[in-house]
Amino acid sequence: MTDEPSTPSSPTPRPRRRRVATPAVQVAPEFGAAEARDEPLGEAVIPPDVPAAAVAPALTPTPPVFATAVDVARGPVGGIRAQDVRVRTGMVGGIAAGRAGVELGLVGGVAARTASFSRAIVRSVVAQDVHLEQSFARVVVANRVQAGPATGIGLVVARRFDGEARILVDWRSALALGAVLGAFAALFRVARRRA
Repeated sequence: MTDEPSTPSSPTPRPRRRRVATPAVQVAPEFGAAEARDEPLGEAVIPPDVPAAAVAPALTPTPPVFATAVDVARGPVGGIRAQDVRVRTGMVGGIAAGRAGVELGLVGGVAARTASFSRAIVRSVVAQDVHLEQSFARVVVANRVQAGPATGIGLVVARRFDGEARILVDWRSALALGAVLGAFAALFRVARRRA
């Protein structure tokens, strides 16, 4: 035994970990590759003993994946981007497609070349050709609109309209209403400045 004082051993410092954002690819396997996104879902924790060169491939953004045809049956989907989209008894937040068809469904917005709706509710549609059958659409902006009986449309801006739909406001009425509201707003401002 020695009479030398012993020094307490200091704790070894813990190695620091690097945090790296990982790209996310969201693909619905049951509907095909609907859309890929480059948004980070979270952060991956990489131990310090992994070289940075091994992490670099995970940081490269993945290119978007687009499907040619997507068929949605009985389910909610946030958004779909494809060439041909068919929705049956489903809910979709948004559709961007060449051809879109919705039967017994709810859709937030549609941007397509041709769109057809049968017994559906649609918030807004921007398309070249639109066909509505026993459906309701809040806003339709199209080159040509065909509407069957028992169809309701809130606002229509179309070059050609054929059918028996009930329209709340067409584009001419919307312009007239906007002009009247603009005149009232101008009169209100003038009266407010004088007071």
